[in-house]
Order: sequence, then C-alpha cells, then structure tokens
Amino acid sequence: MAELTGPNSPAVGFLLALTIGFLVGRTREPGPHDTPRPGMRDFLIIALLGAVAGHLGNAAIAIALFAGTIGAILVMRAEHPERNGITTELAAVATFVLGALCLTSDRPFGAGLGIVLAAILAERDQLRSFVRDAISDREFIDTLSFLALIFIIYPLLPAGSYGPFGFFRPREIWLFVILVSGVSYVGYFLTKFAGNERGALLTAIVGAIASTTAYTTGISQAVAESPKSAVPAARYAIISNSILFPRTLVIVVVISPMLAVAAAPAFAAMTLAGLAAALVLAPATVKKSAVSDSTFRNPFSIRPALEFGVVFTIVLLLTRVAKHYAGYGGQMVVSAISGLVDVTAISVTLASFVQSGTSAARDAVIGLTLAHAVNAIFKSVVAQTSHQPAFYLRLMAGFVIMFAVGAAAIVIVDPARVTEVVSHLQMN
Repeated sequence: MAELTGPNSPAVGFLLALTIGFLVGRTREPGPHDTPRPGMRDFLIIALLGAVAGHLGNAAIAIALFAGTIGAILVMRAEHPERNGITTELAAVATFVLGALCLTSDRPFGAGLGIVLAAILAERDQLRSFVRDAISDREFIDTLSFLALIFIIYPLLPAGSYGPFGFFRPREIWLFVILVSGVSYVGYFLTKFAGNERGALLTAIVGAIASTTAYTTGISQAVAESPKSAVPAARYAIISNSILFPRTLVIVVVISPMLAVAAAPAFAAMTLAGLAAALVLAPATVKKSAVSDSTFRNPFSIRPALEFGVVFTIVLLLTRVAKHYAGYGGQMVVSAISGLVDVTAISVTLASFVQSGTSAARDAVIGLTLAHAVNAIFKSVVAQTSHQPAFYLRLMAGFVIMFAVGAAAIVIVDPARVTEVVSHLQMN
C-alpha cells in the first residue's frame, strides 16, 4: 500500500496537482457572458489526468491520456470558433505536464511552476500594461543585450586558465564585465520604479552583496555621465563599501567561526564608521526637486564594462606575477596582493588557515583588514575615472575613516584576546 503521509508520498503529489488545476482553472473560469471555454472543473480533471500519467510512469498510458486531453480541448475549440487566442489551450497543456511532474522526484519544481503559471494568467492586464506602457523599446532592447552577455556570450567562453601564470581566465573576467553592466542595469530600473533615492540605496545594497568592485566601477561611470549625481552617488558608494565588511564576516563564519568572532569588533567598527562617514561626507540635504537627473541614466552600457574588463585582466596578470615572486610564505604580502581586485578568495583562504590551525586568528584579522584596504585603494583609482572630485574625494575620505577606525579597533580590542576569551567560555 502506498504511503499516505510524508512529503514524498503519492497522496501529496496528487494534492499538489489538484491545487495547480484549481489555481489555473480559477483564472480561466468563464463569466456568465463570456464565450464558453475550459474552466475550473476542466482544469481539475486535466491536472488529475496528468498526475495519473506521472504516477504510473508508463509512456504509452501517458501519451494516451495526453492525446485524449488535447482531443477534448480541440473539440471544444472547434465548437466555438469565435474565440480568440490559444492561452486557455496552452494553459491546459501546461497543467497536464505540471500535474505529471508533481508525481516525480521533481515535485517541488512542478509545484513552483504551477504557481508561476497561475500568477501569469491572473495578472494578464497588469502584464499587458507593463509591457506596453512601463517598458520602452530602448529598455527592451537593452534588456536583450544584457541577457545576451549572460546567456549567450558567457557559456561560449572557455572555463580554463591561459597565459603566463594562468592569469587569463575568460569566464572570470567576463563575469566581472557582467557585474559592472549589471550595476547600471539594476540601478536604472530600481531608480525608475522605486524612485531615485530608494532605488539608489537598493542598488548599493545589491552591489555590496554581489561585488563592491563592480559596483564602484559602475557607479563611477554613472557619475561621469551625470555629474550632478556626484554627491549622492558618493554617499551610496560609501554605504555599499561599508556593507562589504559584514558580508565578509558571513563568508568567514561558515569556514571559521573563531576568525569571524575575532574579526567582528574591527569589522563592526569599520561598518559603523563607514555608514557615519556616508552621512557626514555626503549628507542628504539636497532637495529632490533640485536633482534633475537620475544617477543611472542608461539601462545598458557595454563600453565601460569592457574597459574595466581590460583593466581587470591587467591587474590579474600583475597579481599573479607578484604572488609568484613573493611566494605564499608571507601571509600579509599575499593578503595585500590578493585583495587588489577581490577580497572573497583571500577571506576564504585565511579562514581555512585559522580553522586548520596554521594561522593565528590575530594575524588572519590583520590580513583580512589589509586585503580590504588594498581593495579600497584599487576602487579609489577606479572612482577617479568619473572625473568628478566631488565623488571620488568623498569616497576616498570614507575609506580613510573606515580603515583608521578599523586599525584603532584592532589595537584596542586585540583579536588574540577575543579568541582567548571565547575559548575559555567554550571550555567552561
């Protein structure tokens, strides 16, 4: 007898399939004055037939049930030729397939797609309005261009390492090109639909989570195109780079909780100092009516991203050469070199050293701080490409404040002492 309980039981699968039939059927139920079409009961039956086909797992039976479903739909369509479109028919096919999927190992996937299908059908008018009115032809073309970077060019690039010291990694370099382009793309639509201030803040948060280097590059280009946004852009750039510290702690704590605890005082101090610096150095005192242009004026701009890709490639080569001749024995030297373009890799490396006992937590904290500081120097150089002192001088001042406070925090709250206290508490 089949199991009646549990998330993997057939009973749950049939219930999910019927739920999909109910949700989709609710959106297609004809009104009293509408042209007749398949409605609630029809879609419940279609979902049930799909679930039976998926449960039996017999190809011949599945084909027969599917053919019978399609035949019934076509007969009803032939009886009412005045109907326009084939949305209901396509929804019926999708309901059958998703119902069958709910009786396989891909049950969560089928249930999720069923909800998506019902949402698409239910929001018909909103989708039409969004496509026709909210998105311009330019924005649509730019969206296609941005998606081409991700789903066409990126998969075609080789995944290996090439050149001296294996510095040339096409996919890694192109990923940064995508991230830089993504800053402009996401920032443009967030500011369009959420407003300049809120959209810019959300973009800064997303940029901090994805890559502060890419975010700083993207917003620097945006400032170059819109000089009036220099001061607010500096505020959001400092905020984004302040969020980088807690993001690093989240990465580190997964590998070495001890290092995360040791680094927490300094990194918390740098985060708070950065947020305070953003408010002081670039206060939000300008009236919204005085700012005529949004920071992100174009949804897609490939040239700045490609230029950054070239710079990123050159920096990768210099980093590899420096590591080769400096060796991996000097932890601080390697930390500084590795942090030039990205701090994630060195953060993971230092965390693994602490976890394995090959590095003291205090040395790792200093290495992490040094890597972030060198990364800030690189981003300061990138920020100068905006050619707007009001932007890059504020950002550089924010970096100085952050790391001055961080250095003081390391001296005042010694990471070695923090780890001793934590170890003592764990022993007791």
